[in-house]
Formats: sequence, structure tokens, C-alpha cells
Amino acid sequence: MRSKQAVGAITGFSLDSRSRYPSTERLGLATTKDAIPSRSKGQATAYMEENHEKQIRPRPASTNSEDPFCPFREHLTKLNSCWGYEKSCDKDQRFSNPTCDHVDFGWAKNAEDAQEIFWKQADFGYVKEKVAKTQILCRPHQQGDSLLACSSHLQHCRASNLYLDLRKPRRGSDRFKEYFFEEGEIGGHCDLDTNKLLSQGQRKSPLQSWFAELQKYSSLDFKPFEDGQCDIIIKKPTFFMKLDAGVNMYHHFCDFINLYITQHVNNSFSTDVQIIMWDTSFYGYGDLFSETWKAFTDYEITHLKEYDSKRLCVKDAVFALLPRMRYGLFYNTPLISNCRGTGLFRAFSQHVLHRLNINQNVLKEEKIRVTILTRSTEFRKILNLNELVHALEKVPLFKVQVVDYKYK
Repeated sequence: MRSKQAVGAITGFSLDSRSRYPSTERLGLATTKDAIPSRSKGQATAYMEENHEKQIRPRPASTNSEDPFCPFREHLTKLNSCWGYEKSCDKDQRFSNPTCDHVDFGWAKNAEDAQEIFWKQADFGYVKEKVAKTQILCRPHQQGDSLLACSSHLQHCRASNLYLDLRKPRRGSDRFKEYFFEEGEIGGHCDLDTNKLLSQGQRKSPLQSWFAELQKYSSLDFKPFEDGQCDIIIKKPTFFMKLDAGVNMYHHFCDFINLYITQHVNNSFSTDVQIIMWDTSFYGYGDLFSETWKAFTDYEITHLKEYDSKRLCVKDAVFALLPRMRYGLFYNTPLISNCRGTGLFRAFSQHVLHRLNINQNVLKEEKIRVTILTRSTEFRKILNLNELVHALEKVPLFKVQVVDYKYK
């Protein structure tokens, strides 16, 4: 059996699916398990601010070197290898660096600047900026308190000891209803900076921000877990996701790659996690690529409506990066021209193939495999398909196949 630790080999993370999922430790905040030392309110605040910038020290993952299927084994001999977003990662030790054939002087002054811009737009530099822009919006002060910390524009958030009151759900036909929660129905026991929270709404849009869902986040006068205010408690690390069209490969893989990027932002690749589909409608969700979820979780995807009429409490929650964010990946991505070679997308591809145990057979002869996706539907047909295939087959180096991409 292939090891699920393989994906973390390059960073030295041990990615066993049962490993402890870092929650507030990523921000340097103690959890219930590792309680905040006994301090006064002022001392506790200073303690957390001091530890906010600290990073988790990765644990060795020596077993990956023994896994013949690990896609990152070649990097295990490079003990200083890193993804690129770690604070201690030097440029020459990154997982990869892009190549720019020409300099677009509308973007950059020279080739080195062009490479760095592309790395920040479409490579692990994108992850680095998301981590750097995280700020605490609701601050805990003692053991058992809650936490809310988000990147700019609430594109990604982390929450601990989260309270969701779904006893009076306002469901309808809208999948992403803006005022689904009222004051006091979503929140936690922490010191909320309301002005800072409400200042993050410039990019409010269903698949671009979590602002509509979290703008009613409230500072509660009770501790949900300790004061018996929970009907259902989820102790597993939980990802909330707002999904794009599940019947479209392009749109749905925007969901998957943003979940993968979220894993990097949160410093964990465990599959022992719960994924909840944030959908405020009565509808189900058509998913033609449901097998892909196995790369990210050991469990079935849950619809938010499954918790209707209950008070839901989540120990460690992540609001995942969204599929259509402005300047996001990869739906709304403005890119500097003449650059190529994003390691982030290559790592995502290797990650999914490895987790799904998909083998890529090596051709016995030296050929370039060309697969054309076509649709035998009314729209989006390739009108000159036969002519295209005939022309490609004339090239001896190509091995051509046509696949009908149709699900009905």
C-alpha cells in the first residue's frame, strides 16, 4: 500500500492521516489540549501576540524515503528543500522556480523580477502571501475561548471553538444566501474587533469571499463547549467549502486546487478531516468528480443542511480558499506573460495522482500522447474534429486518442 505520508516528503512533514491537525498552533495560540498558561488577561494577550508569528517545527518524515511510490523522493536527499513559503526557505532551495523566456516590461524591469512576479501569482509565493496577510479578528484570552483569524478580504479563515445555531435555518433557492445567520447565531467566546471584521467586505461575492457568511460573527457571552450550548460537536478538523459547478471539470478543479492550497496555508495534509459543503439552499449537489475527494478526506462530504434544527459546535474549523477569488487561482488569474513552470500546479497534480493511487503507464515506444476531449452534445462541439485528428496522426511522434466527454 502506498504511504499517505508521501506528499509531505519535501518539507519533512509527517503526513499520516491520523496525525494531529494543527489548529491555533499555526498562529502560535495554545489549544484546549495545550492550554494557555495561567495568566492575567493582559499577560495572556501578550503571550499570544508574542507567539503569533512562531511557526510549527516540521517533524521528520524519514519513512517517505522508503516509499517507492513517493512522488517527492528525489527531494529527500536535499535536506534543505522547501516549498518556498517557509520563512527559512532560501530561493535556491525552493521546490521549483519558474522560467521566463522574455521580460514583459509592463510588469517587470528584468528577468529576475519577472520570475518573482510569476512565482507570487501562480506558484508557492501565492501561498506565502496568504499566510503573511492573516490577522486575528476575534482574540481568545483564556483556555476554552474561541478564535477567528482571516486573510485579507476574508478569503480564508481559521476558527476554533466555533458556534453555529441552525435551529431556524433560512433556506431557500439561493445556494449562498447572504443573511443566513443573524447576530448571536454564529460566533465564539472571544474579544471581537468588529470594525476590523466589517472592513473586509470590499470583495464580498459568493465564491470570492467569506464576508457574507462571517459578517454576523458575534462575541458570545458563553463558552459553547463548556456551557452545554452544543447539540452536535465535531472534534475532527473541519473544512467549510463553497463549491463551484460540480458538473464542469474546469470549475470543480478550481475547488480542488484551492483546497490543496488551503492545506498548505494551514500546514496540514491529513485526510482524517471533515469537509462540510456550505450551501444555504434546499438543493443537492451534482458532482461528476466525487472520486477526487478521496485525495483530501477519508469521509463523505456533508451538506450544511444535515445540521438543520441543531446547534453545531466545531472544535477546529477552516473556511477554505474559494474558487473564483479576484486575483485567485485559477479562475481569475492575471499572469505576467512569457513565464512558465509553476511548481504549485505540478505538486497539486502529483499529490492527487498519488493519493488516488493512479498509475501513469510508460509507453514502450517514444511517443507524445495527445488526448482530445470532445463532446457529443448540442453545444461546444469541435466542428473540425476529424480534420484535426487526421492532421495530428500524420506526425509520427504523436499517439492520438479522442475521448467523448459526456455524462448523459
